[in-house]
Amino acid sequence: MERFYGLWRVQLDKSVGFEEVAQLFGWTEERLKMVSSLEYTMLLQSCGERDRCFLDYGIVSTEYFYKLGEPFDFAGVDGQRQKWCTVTLEDGKLVETYVSEEGIKWRTDRELNGSNMKAITTFEISGAKCIQWLTKA
Repeated sequence: MERFYGLWRVQLDKSVGFEEVAQLFGWTEERLKMVSSLEYTMLLQSCGERDRCFLDYGIVSTEYFYKLGEPFDFAGVDGQRQKWCTVTLEDGKLVETYVSEEGIKWRTDRELNGSNMKAITTFEISGAKCIQWLTKA
């Protein structure tokens, strides 16, 4: 887990797949534009027996604490609540598994290559994928 700790900055010019996600969730064109242009940082750190994820989008931020393998309630920066989220380590990847209130399931696999993180979010129902690259700040 320690390899993932630190401050990570999204690289918007390398992020793809937002259109498929927007279609899946029924987003408006305005919301798609807003979400796909959000620059953010993600701070991952140890906090005793739990880990902390702090997401900072400049105008809004959110944080959550978790223990590997234990489900927890999650709300995104847009206030959208998820039924639960579980974070695990699988084959050297940090994996976040989500289930929405509506039963939509998806996962984000985060893998490291030096100071770069590739985050692949895959939606179970359609196979839609969103890929983001983050660089350690």
